[in-house]
Amino acid sequence: MTGLLASVVLSASGTAAAFADAAESPREGGTVYIGAREGHSGTGAFPIYARTPANPGEPGEPDLWAYCIEHDVPARTRIEGTVGDLGSYLGANRFTDPTVQSKVLWVLAHSYPALSLEEFGTVAGAPGISRNDAIEATQYAIWRYTDLDFDAPWEWETADSEKAYRYLLAGANASTGMTPSEAATTISISAPSTPQDAGTLVGPFVVKTNRPTVSVSVDPAATLTDADGAVLDPDSVVDGQALYLDLRGTNKSGTATIKVKAAGSAVTGHIVSVPTTSGGTPTAADHAQSIILVAPSKATTSAEAVARWNDSGDDGTTDGGDNGTTGGDSATGGDNSTGGDNGTTGGDNTTGGDNTTGGDNGTTGGDNTGSTTGGATPSANPSVSDSPTPGGPMAETGSSGTRVIAGIAAALVLVGGGALFTFRRRRSARH
Repeated sequence: MTGLLASVVLSASGTAAAFADAAESPREGGTVYIGAREGHSGTGAFPIYARTPANPGEPGEPDLWAYCIEHDVPARTRIEGTVGDLGSYLGANRFTDPTVQSKVLWVLAHSYPALSLEEFGTVAGAPGISRNDAIEATQYAIWRYTDLDFDAPWEWETADSEKAYRYLLAGANASTGMTPSEAATTISISAPSTPQDAGTLVGPFVVKTNRPTVSVSVDPAATLTDADGAVLDPDSVVDGQALYLDLRGTNKSGTATIKVKAAGSAVTGHIVSVPTTSGGTPTAADHAQSIILVAPSKATTSAEAVARWNDSGDDGTTDGGDNGTTGGDSATGGDNSTGGDNGTTGGDNTTGGDNTTGGDNGTTGGDNTGSTTGGATPSANPSVSDSPTPGGPMAETGSSGTRVIAGIAAALVLVGGGALFTFRRRRSARH
C-alpha cells in the first residue's frame, strides 16, 4: 500500500504543483471512512479508508488504521469522520495533555501495525504474537495514558499480550515521547532554479526527510551521482543529500522524473473526529469516540521532481569547428577509409564521418556526420451505513454498564485504594 501522501512535482525552474498518488491521502479537514473494528471483543483497531468503499460490506484493504483515545465514549463505525491535527481533539480526558499525547504517539510508532507483526513480536519479546494480541497490547497501552494515571491490571487475553504491553509502557516511560512531526513521515525534493544542459551533471536535487533513509528512482533511468560525479546508492539517500543526474553521455534535450519514497505516512498521529449520526458534525458536546491514525508498516510517502535539460548545441562533435579551412574533430564518427587530400588544412578527422570516397576536398575537410545519443531522454458521492454490523447495534469501546475506569476510580475512593481489582474489557456487542 503506497501513496498515502500527496506528492509534490517540481520542475527545473523551481515551480511546484501538488497532486495525489493513486491512493489519495487523507487531508486535514477532509473525511475518511471508518470500517468495522477488528480484534478481540474488548479491544480493537479500526480500518480506515481514504474514500468510502463502493461496497462497505467488502471494503478491501484499508489505507490506514486507528485506535481509540476516548475509552468511555461510544464508538461509531461504517461512518465518515473528519481528519484533524492534535489540536482538533474534541474529548476531555487526559489526552488533552501534551505530555500524554507524546506518550501515545510513541506507542503508535513502536507498535503494530506501524511495525509488522513479526517485527513487533521480536522487539516486544513475544515472537509469534497473534495479530489480535498485538492490537490488544497497543490499545491497552494507549488507554493507560489517555484515561488512567496508573498501570491497571487488565484482563489479558494471553501472556504475549501482556508482555507486549509491558514493553510499550517501559519504552514510552523511558522516553520523552514523540512530537507530531517525529511521528508523521515528511519528505520533499527540491529542483534547480536555473536551466540545465545536456552533457553535464544535472542538478542538484536536494532531499529533505525526517526518516533515516529514503529510496530514489529515476524515469527514464539515469545514474545518480554526487556533485563530483561519484555514483550514489539510490536506496540509501539521507536528509539533505544533493543528487545529480549523470547526463555527460548525451547532448539531446529531455526530461526525467526523480521520485523519492520513504516509509510511513504524513497523517500518522492525526485525529479522526466522529459524528454521532451519519452526515452530522462532531462537536465537543456531541461526538462519538475519537480515534487516532497510524499507517501500516508497508505504507510509503513520496515526492517527485521533474528534471529538464536543454540540447547542448553540439552537432555530434566535441569542438563544433567549421568544416571549411579547418575540419572539426568528430566525437564518435565512422571510418575514414579513404580520407583523400584535405585542401589547405584538412583538419584532424580522428573519428570522422563515413568518408568512403573522400576524394579531393578542395578547401573543406571531410563530412563529420557522427553524433552522440543516449542518456535519459523522454522516451462520488459516498454512502455509509451507521451500523457496525448488519442490523446490529452501535459499536462501542467505552464501557457498557460497568463503566470500567469510572468504577475503578470510585472503588479506590471507597476502599482507600487498598483493594485489588481486575480491569475488565468491555465485551458488549455494541463495541
